[in-house]
Amino acid sequence: MFHVSDACEQLGLRAGAILHQGVTIQPASTELRAEIDEAAAEVGRQFQDRAAIRTLPEIAQLHQVLRDVGVKPRRHPPSNQKLLEFALKHGTLPAINNLVDAYNLVSLRTLASLGAHDTGQISSPVELRLLTGEETFTPLGSSEPEAVVAGEFGYVDSQSRLLCRLDSLQADFSKVGGSTRDVLVIVESTLATEGQQRKAAVELAMEVISGHCGGTAEVVAMPD
Repeated sequence: MFHVSDACEQLGLRAGAILHQGVTIQPASTELRAEIDEAAAEVGRQFQDRAAIRTLPEIAQLHQVLRDVGVKPRRHPPSNQKLLEFALKHGTLPAINNLVDAYNLVSLRTLASLGAHDTGQISSPVELRLLTGEETFTPLGSSEPEAVVAGEFGYVDSQSRLLCRLDSLQADFSKVGGSTRDVLVIVESTLATEGQQRKAAVELAMEVISGHCGGTAEVVAMPD
């Protein structure tokens, strides 16, 4: 159901995936929002400014991966960096829904990059691979497709539809909404994160999302 290509592994990317079935998508609970606010407060205690966030090995390594595929990190910062910087500035994170809020909380706690896709809309298997430029991509919130840049990395389904460009630009068609019941959650990191920590991030994501969204969960791919 999920695979990471050799080329992406050689770049230093690692990713695992969880299949959550029978979830209930709704506004986040007061408890979840309180957990997010506490995690954001911890970011404020740890980092003086955005420059300090960018020195984290987990962020710096992703910047190098982006540069290796011809992308400027300043133009397309990784999702974990954007969340940390938002938390530092605002003392919280945006309220989207219980599932998105839950995996954003996990990202703050683990420094992994997380995303989720409605499995009712995608075609398995999903692969993290280098793009050919022939994939289709309509970004979240848009109805107009965008050109895909060959050589970048992204998550692609079996119909060559780009679910997420790089690790931060999600497609509109696979977004999680109120009618979503089954979800593929992807947990991405790099070699800057130790192997056991990568696995622990997947396990934490499964625990937190299940706790706040219900349903059942199964790890379908554990990062190397």
